[in-house]
Order: sequence, then C-alpha cells, then structure tokens
Amino acid sequence: MKEVSQMSNKELIELVEEFKNKEWLYIKELAIDVEVKVHDKNKSWKELKLSRREDELLTIEECIILANNKKYSKILKIDGSSSEDDFFIQQPFDLNRNKGYVARFDADSGRVVLFCGRGPQSSNPALGVRFKRKHKD
Repeated sequence: MKEVSQMSNKELIELVEEFKNKEWLYIKELAIDVEVKVHDKNKSWKELKLSRREDELLTIEECIILANNKKYSKILKIDGSSSEDDFFIQQPFDLNRNKGYVARFDADSGRVVLFCGRGPQSSNPALGVRFKRKHKD
C-alpha cells in the first residue's frame, strides 16, 4: 500500500469506502484493532455499563495517534469530516475518575476535543462507543 503522505484525496476517499462495511481496523503502530463505526449512540456511560469495559475503550494517547494519522483519522471519521461520531474513551485523570466523571472524544469540522468532566448519566445523539481489542496475528 502507498504511504499516506503520497495518497491523493481521491485515493483516501477510496480507502474510506474500502473500510465502510468492515467492522475492525488494524492499527499496526499500536498492535490493536479498533471498531470502524461508532455504535450505541444516545446512551449514557451508566446505561451502557461501560465501567465494566473501560479497558476496551481507547485511551487519549491512542486517540491522539489516530487523529494525527491521515489514513486512520479519515477511515474512523475523526478528521473533522463528521460531527456525528463522538465516542467515550478511558478517563485519563484520576481526580475526575474519583469524582465519577467520564471522558469523551469529539471531532467536527473545526476542532478535535477531549471532554473529561461529564457525568456518567449524560447522553447525546452523536455520542456512542468505539471499542478496541488486542490484535491477534
């Protein structure tokens, strides 16, 4: 496969189309698979019982790597092309976790944002879940 920096916009769009119907994307640099689509939208952390599965959510460090990679960010729609694919992530701050706050990752046409002070009962039509798993060779 061609290096991302050498890909035209047309080639990137074709790449996105290729992954449109796939469930998981292999992230070689992190040795994980990430769900391509955000699901279970408009449900709260509490309603989804994500405390039990927080280790299956992306970390902020993983989100930064994905968002800064042209190919991955395009496929996962965290490049600013969608404001409907925000997702819960692991809470990076112990102080907030101790207060019961949850974290989410948002990307829209003008910015990429990390929110760490939301209550576990908050929901939003654009907010959902994107799980990760260790990649099996």
